[in-house]
Amino acid sequence: MRQITITINNKKYSAQLGQTVLDVCRDNKIGIPTLCKHPDLSIQGKCRVCLVEANGDIVTSCSTPVEDNMKVITNSDAVMRARSTNLELIYAEHIEKCANCIQDHSCALKDYAKDYGLKITRYVDRKKDLPNWHFGKTKGSSDGFIHFDSSKCIDCGICTEICRDKQTCDFYETVGKGAQTQTKPTDDPDKDCTYCGQCVVHCPVGAVQGVAHFDKVEKILKNKGKKKLIAQIAPSIRVSIGEEFNMPHGKVVTGALAASMKALGFDQAFDVSNGADFTTYEEARELIEWLTKGKDRPMLTSCCPGWVKFVEFYYPEFISHLTTTRSPHIHSGILAKSYWADLQKVKPENIVVVSIMPCTAKKQEISLETHMYNGLPIVDYTVTTREYAHMLRRAGIDFANISPEQMDNPFGEYSGAGVIYGASGGVMESALRSADYMLRVKEETGSLDSIIKGENYKLKKNTFSGISQSRIEFEEARGQTGIKEADVTVGGIKLKVAIVNGLANARSVLESIKQKKCAYDYIEVMACPGGCIGGGGQPVPVNAEIRKKRADSLYTVDKDSKLRTAHENESVLKVYREFFKGDHKLIEDLMHCKYSVAKRAGYDRKE
Repeated sequence: MRQITITINNKKYSAQLGQTVLDVCRDNKIGIPTLCKHPDLSIQGKCRVCLVEANGDIVTSCSTPVEDNMKVITNSDAVMRARSTNLELIYAEHIEKCANCIQDHSCALKDYAKDYGLKITRYVDRKKDLPNWHFGKTKGSSDGFIHFDSSKCIDCGICTEICRDKQTCDFYETVGKGAQTQTKPTDDPDKDCTYCGQCVVHCPVGAVQGVAHFDKVEKILKNKGKKKLIAQIAPSIRVSIGEEFNMPHGKVVTGALAASMKALGFDQAFDVSNGADFTTYEEARELIEWLTKGKDRPMLTSCCPGWVKFVEFYYPEFISHLTTTRSPHIHSGILAKSYWADLQKVKPENIVVVSIMPCTAKKQEISLETHMYNGLPIVDYTVTTREYAHMLRRAGIDFANISPEQMDNPFGEYSGAGVIYGASGGVMESALRSADYMLRVKEETGSLDSIIKGENYKLKKNTFSGISQSRIEFEEARGQTGIKEADVTVGGIKLKVAIVNGLANARSVLESIKQKKCAYDYIEVMACPGGCIGGGGQPVPVNAEIRKKRADSLYTVDKDSKLRTAHENESVLKVYREFFKGDHKLIEDLMHCKYSVAKRAGYDRKE
């Protein structure tokens, strides 16, 4: 790109042809308000609050390319008047419900009203009678999983674009013109929501949210009686929730999370990274079975419920390729209501499990009949990262300064392999680490009996067909690229693998497989950009740089861990030895599940 010079507010700056005025201003920390512009998406140019003067004309800075010797003014009287008027008109599209909004503490609309001294009620609210939508109302959930309050929507087009172009579900549509414009769910029966929540995490005004569980959890905490309340955090939460309390992106706050759960009144603070180790243990065994029994490839991971729903609805022909191994927080929950319940002599019906997740789709996952245990839900409630931060603020807990504590055992011990589940490629890398070890055990002993019995088998030579050490690092699986491909050797077997994040990329891969343009042995898919670190329940704002910092921190935790593989986690092996005791049926019943073709769940409209 050719370097040019432009003048902004009477000061010269270097720029590159191809950049927009907004790009250059942001590069040089010159503040310009925006609502419809997001770095993950194309230019919208709809909100018109990023106005500037460029060579004497008032233009949208997000869509105006720079030119050599361009003169830009960002704060003239004309610009400020125009921005203020446009913002006040936008407030007429957005019904203020701040007291009940979990984004109340980080709301650009409120900040702009203060910055510009605006009267947000200058114009009549034109959307006051528009409906609330609840997506995913099913037998298992009367409230659904995604809540879209169209009276708060400013029709910026972000949710429509990300659902259509980035996730290829195309569930939102914009209808009407002018003052009659509104965004709504589609009536097309061939399209459905996967509850991935990318619309949620990209919405600039909090109009779309995961259906709240935090209020139900708060009531139980106040009136728990004989109930034992368990809170468990997903691997990625430790590197994201700090952002809600003005901590640096990617700061690891595991100890603060443990302390905060106890401060809220939970009896046990567990870490789903331990559940991820159980998932890895079973996923690795399943991969070996897949490879040695000649099952149709590729094997597809199933940890991500948004991805699973995508397969069940859009690509049911691939359902048989999904691993049956349950996801990490489901493993933690079912072991809490079986193994831990036995240890504590507590009835499962007196145990309430609350998962703190980066993901809105986990709300749908816990409602499924396949995730019931003896007539009880395995996990009772799912609160997102943002919901949990909201709970802490409501309880007056100073998260940034709370004294750290340890997670509780038996589900507080975890490996670095469990932690990296939070980043795209983490499931793949963790499974490959343990599959490599298990294949070596199988070569030496002739079976996987020692694995199923939970024995910490010590390899005699730790070699396989000329390959020396068992592998720990699989850097090929790492990174934020939407589709990563690699050739890896695991236990002497060469595999073609793919690591995918984002449903548009998943669709592309599945279509290529259908058309026989490519062939893989094993594929990991996460619905959200970057994996769980970019999930729909994570803090906002989010962009590629923030997601990378979160992922980098997870890999640092892994690198610094003394325990880096699931098959070395003594708490996992103890469950296999003392609880499963080699019982194949018990392992199958508790650790595995089945998937089926999904009918369109649709939505419910409430006026």
